[in-house]
Amino acid sequence: MANIAKIFLLVWLAAAQQSAGPIFEGKTTLLRPNNYREWIFVGSSRGLSYAANPPAQSQAPASGMGEMYHNVYITPDAYREFTRTGKFPEGTMLAMELLSADTKREPGLQGSYEKEFMGLEVSVKDSSRFTGGWAYFNFSDGRGASYKDKAEPFPASAGCVSCHKQNAETDNVFTQFYPVLRAAKPK
Repeated sequence: MANIAKIFLLVWLAAAQQSAGPIFEGKTTLLRPNNYREWIFVGSSRGLSYAANPPAQSQAPASGMGEMYHNVYITPDAYREFTRTGKFPEGTMLAMELLSADTKREPGLQGSYEKEFMGLEVSVKDSSRFTGGWAYFNFSDGRGASYKDKAEPFPASAGCVSCHKQNAETDNVFTQFYPVLRAAKPK
């Protein structure tokens, strides 16, 4: 009987991962969405910062990893609702995967490209769970593409929370940096 319960739980979790909404363990522990690369890709940035004294573009941060690409995805249901109403509904999730940047400078091939997976952060809109409506989670474990299965939200006093609140153009989302969302927003 215990094996049947485990199988049922695994099937339920797999089906839930395909759903558009976040899955929590308890009140605030978010389970990592495994299918976020199948969501709507809204954009990529490199080197954007609202820091008071960001490093010069040519300088690598103290971590030695250099600037990272930030690829951002949104759940399909939230994207469709945003295109219809211009608002992000409860249950919206955005995933930001961080990738190291590298360059090639050789005859016939120059430029920057994404090299290695470095981290994963997810934001969730859920006013019933989080003061201010949004919470931000870090699934990175310091080993590149090896992400944690679950994460606690950043504290409400964390820099990302206040930065999104102060600088994001639309409901804590940096729509100003994502042409896909700007074009989709109803006029």
